[in-house]
This record gives sequence, C-alpha cells and structure tokens, in this order.
Amino acid sequence: MLEALLDQPDPVGIDALAQATARHPNTVREQVNWLVAHGHVERIRQPQDGRGRPAWLYQARGSRPGDDEYVELAAALAWRLQDASPDTHAEALAAGHGWGRDLVDRRGTVAEPSPEAGRRWTVELMDDLGYAPDADSDARTVVLRRCPLLQAAHRFPDVVCAVHLGMVQAALERNGARPEDAQLTPFSAPGECLLQLGTRPS
Repeated sequence: MLEALLDQPDPVGIDALAQATARHPNTVREQVNWLVAHGHVERIRQPQDGRGRPAWLYQARGSRPGDDEYVELAAALAWRLQDASPDTHAEALAAGHGWGRDLVDRRGTVAEPSPEAGRRWTVELMDDLGYAPDADSDARTVVLRRCPLLQAAHRFPDVVCAVHLGMVQAALERNGARPEDAQLTPFSAPGECLLQLGTRPS
C-alpha cells in the first residue's frame, strides 16, 4: 500500500486508491490508517468544491513523481469545466486536442508518418508522461497501468479522461495514424485503463 501511495503524483482518496490497488475500500482504509498512525503517510483535507465536509486525501511521506501544484490545478480546472460547460465531453476533448498538438510541436513528429509509427510514437509519449503503458506487438491495444491524475480522473472522469483521449487523438493524427480509431476505456480493470489505438485488419 505504501508503494502504491508513493507511486501517486498527487494526494489520493480511499476509493481511488482502492481502484488502483484492486482492494476493497475497507481494507485500504485500514491499511492506510495504520500507515498514518506510524508516520509513513500524511492525511490532508480535500479542497472544498461543493457542499458537505471535504473528504480525506492521503499521500506518502517521501518523494513522489509529478508536480503537486499541477495536479491540484488540473483538478480545479476539471471541476470548473464540468460545472460551466453545456457539453463537458466536447470541451474537454477539444482541450486535449490542443494539448496534444502542443506536445507534438515541442517533440517533433516521426520522420516518416504512418499508422504504425503514429501508434508507437503515441505509446512513447504516454510513457514519458507517466502512464506506464503496456502495448501489444503493433501498438494497437495499450493498457495504461498508471494515471498521473488518478485523483482528478476518479472525481471528474468525463473531463480528465476526455482530455487524455483528445491528446492521444492529436498525437496520432500528427504522426500519420487515424485519430478516430482511438478509444479510451477508463478503469477497465482494477488499477488500469484500456487504450485502443487501432483495430486489427481483417
């Protein structure tokens, strides 16, 4: 459990941590409380974003990947977009497209764009961004074993996951692959998401 918390870039709640570790929330709560009591984990209040008492979030004491200010900003923006936009999914997807195009502009496209090159470039991008992708031999099916924005994705999946999908679509398109082939299934299994980058030829 401590390793799972160390792997999270931002403070995480019990439900999201249970999803990431494939454990029952009651088991997670018991183990996390033990870690708190023994000084390995600190407990902090989730920022107020509605009525009622904010939930507790947990983070390991020690170095963690990511930038705390960035993930907190991402959660705040996701909350704002979800409340303010009449079409949350479309707005989030468009934001992801912009992010993806910017990433491609900064990194440069593949030398010879093609569907396979685009898929592989996108998998490498996801790896660099901290998603721990596990791709099949031709990078059509990718299991994402880590989410740098797990807590925000758990609270605002319609926003965060759509942004991720938009980013992937832009990366594919700019490198010779079909953006419409990309499909993202959030939390497809405990501790992972499923990313499809293309169907297999018949």
